This record gives sequence, C-alpha cells and structure tokens, in this order.
Amino acid sequence: MSGFNSNFSLSPVFCLHNGTIVLDDNKPENTITFGLLDSSNEKLKERLCHAVHSKNDFTGKTCGINFRQIKKEEFNLMLSKLFERKENNLAAEESSTLKEKEENEASALLSSLIFSAQHQGATDIHIESEDVRFRVKGKLSKYTSLENKSRESLVQRIKLLAKMNVVENRRGQDGQFSFRGNKNESIFVRVSCIPTVGSSGESESVVLRLLDSSKIPLSLEKLGYDILQIGLLKKLCRMENGLILICGPTGSGKSTTAGALLQEIRKTECETKKIISLEDPPEYVLPGVTQVKIQAGHDMDFADALRRVFRQDPDVIFIGEIRDSLTAKVALQAALTGHLVIATLHTGNITQAKLRLTNLGESSSLVEEVTRGVISQRLNNGKLRAEIEVSNVK
Repeated sequence: MSGFNSNFSLSPVFCLHNGTIVLDDNKPENTITFGLLDSSNEKLKERLCHAVHSKNDFTGKTCGINFRQIKKEEFNLMLSKLFERKENNLAAEESSTLKEKEENEASALLSSLIFSAQHQGATDIHIESEDVRFRVKGKLSKYTSLENKSRESLVQRIKLLAKMNVVENRRGQDGQFSFRGNKNESIFVRVSCIPTVGSSGESESVVLRLLDSSKIPLSLEKLGYDILQIGLLKKLCRMENGLILICGPTGSGKSTTAGALLQEIRKTECETKKIISLEDPPEYVLPGVTQVKIQAGHDMDFADALRRVFRQDPDVIFIGEIRDSLTAKVALQAALTGHLVIATLHTGNITQAKLRLTNLGESSSLVEEVTRGVISQRLNNGKLRAEIEVSNVK
C-alpha cells in the first residue's frame, strides 16, 4: 500500500454537486474507485486524480484510481449513508463562507433524507430532538441520529423552502414545497413544525409528508380488501347521494382508498358525473376529477371551498379531511341535498367516526340519516386491515 491512504473521502456537498462518490468496492486494496453519474466527465476525473495525488503523495507512482458509472438511485442511497457516518472531509470541496457551507450541507442533508425515504417507501419523515424517523407502511422506525447543529441547520433549511418564519420557534407553523425525486418526478412536501420541550431543552418537531403527485391510485381490487368488501365498496360508489366516511390512523392509506373510490365512480358512471376533490394538498393525480388545492392562508379553507364548490354543479365531492364543525356542517348539508360526499376522518374505528361528527356539533339522527357507509382501515406490517359498515343503501 506504499503511501496510499485508504481513508480518502469526499464531503457530501462535493459529492452532491459533482455527481461522484467514493465506492466501497475497492479491489485490490491499493486502489480507490469513484462512482460517477456521468462517466464521460473527464474534467472531474482529472480533479479527483489530483485530489488523491495531493492527499496520498503518489508522486512518480501509479494512481490506482478507477471510475465506474452508477445510477442515480444508487448514488442517492450512498450519499445518505455518507451523512450517517458524518465524514465531512473537505478533500476536493471548493471553499466558501462558513454560513454558505452550513446552508449547502443542510440542503444536501435534506435531499439525502428525502431520497432515502423514497427508496424505503416512506410516506413521512419525522425530525425530532435527536432522531430522524421514517413512517413506512404505517409504522415509524428510526433512520438516523443528528447532532444538534446539523438538525438546527436542517430545520432552518426546511422552513426557508416551506416559506415559514425561520426565526419563529414558539408556535406551530405549516408550509409546503416541491422537490425533484429519485426519478426526476415532482414530490410535493407538506411541512408541519411545532415547538417541543425535553431533556435537551427547547426544540422543534418537524414532520414532512411526501406526496408523489405523479402517482395514480391503485384500483379497489389491488388495495388489499377481500372480495366481499370490494363488493360493498362498489355498491357505495353507485350511490346518488349521502356521506361515505373513510377513517383510520395516520399512514393507514385513507387518501389512497378515497382516490380509488373516485376512480371507480368515474369508471362506472362513464364520465357522466362531475367529481370535485378538496385536498390539502392533492396527493394523487386523478384523471377526470376537478382537484382543488386548499389554501387556508388565502381564504380557501375546507369550509369556504365547500361553499364555493356548490356553484360548480358537482355530483360527487371529496373532502380531504373533516377537521372542524363548519366543515362537518357543510359536508352533511351537501350529503342531504343530493350530493355524494366522500370524506376522511382521523378516528380509530367506525363508532368513533360517527361520534366525532356529533362532537363537532351535528345531531346523531342527521349523521345516521345521511351516512351511507363507513370504512375503517389500518396497515399491519404493510397489510390492509379493514372493516366496512354500510347503511341506508337500497
């Protein structure tokens, strides 16, 4: 190994901006292999050779440097692991101010986390006081830990992208931004930030919901329902009016089920019905459905949007979530006056779904009168567990 330093590394920022990374498959031991997104980039190869020469004093000797073309998915996954190891050597990074360096590394870390979450099929990223956790198939699991400085820089970066107040850390904030994913698709990221306290002092909990707006929901037959349940769901889709509730915990697939129901209605009704969805934000692209993005800060909350939607002459209305008494009231009125309304609720079971509406101020008799069906679902190790109650259906 005469003079070779096998610990040669590149900083995550340099890797991200130049599309290269040090691979672990170096054989024999006195060589180093770089993975390149663009193997035709001769200028980058020269820079990397120069960096290795400078660090390992290869004067007059063979470099022992190899290059290999790698796919973007492999590159993103390895970059995330590089952050986990926290090896931030500045071997070939062009210097900048400390603030710029921190901002660049926070940007690279955020990209790495989102890419890794995509790779694992996660729907949410939880950035907490010490850990980063991913929600995959409805369950949270630890992905990595962050030092306080890295976490603070990451949170600031997220707030900046989501157009939040970056200096506000004493009250909750909501925001959103778009991100280019692994396959260059547009990922819509919904952000929730709230202040917390713990053993390490005051902090903030940040949750990112990852929404791939290019995806189209699966058909009812592919969601995991049994044959009898599929029959009940298709029967509900043929209703002319009334309320269909989809309930379950976070990450249980409520929006996916709703999207599949809307697609089933569109398919069976031969595109003869006007379908409008109100979502914060839309989670899927639904062909044939008029999708409205709710923007609470611009006088377009669910209740306000519902009132405006009636002038659009809809037959079917989907409400992304019934959150307050006003939305519940307008939704039930719509279901009572000839519209088919599909809505989601964050409740644990069928009984709690109806109880939730009465707690929001609606009479239990009205809820029973307009409700056509309640779907309660959750994911257990990636498998759907669901109960469906159908009533007032002829």
